[in-house]
Amino acid sequence: MATTTVGPQARGGVLGVNAAFYASPASVGLLTLNLLDGLFTLLFLQMGVAEELNPLMRLAYEQHPLFFMFSKLLIVNTGLWLLCLHRRMRASRIAIRVGAAVYGIIVIYHLAFLTHLVLQWPGGLG
Repeated sequence: MATTTVGPQARGGVLGVNAAFYASPASVGLLTLNLLDGLFTLLFLQMGVAEELNPLMRLAYEQHPLFFMFSKLLIVNTGLWLLCLHRRMRASRIAIRVGAAVYGIIVIYHLAFLTHLVLQWPGGLG
């Protein structure tokens, strides 16, 4: 059985190191960036200016856009939960940081694509 602490400890996170769940800044960032990736992807798919290249996620989108978002969030959240369960392993902590960095790059790409769309839109700024 996991133990919990009363308040946050100096090592950073929502709960202490011995807590049942530990939310590091990188894990919170990963969840936030994954949500932004899903919303941007959904926006671009709905506008018809992009296509989903991941076959699993394309199938989910073809079922229903909400199923797409649910699947995307569930897959990443489950993976992060497993990594957090093994947070004492250095590889797990590195994987969370790498995942957050990758999603950061993806969100930057989405922002650049959105900027391009706005500038190229008929009657747009450019």
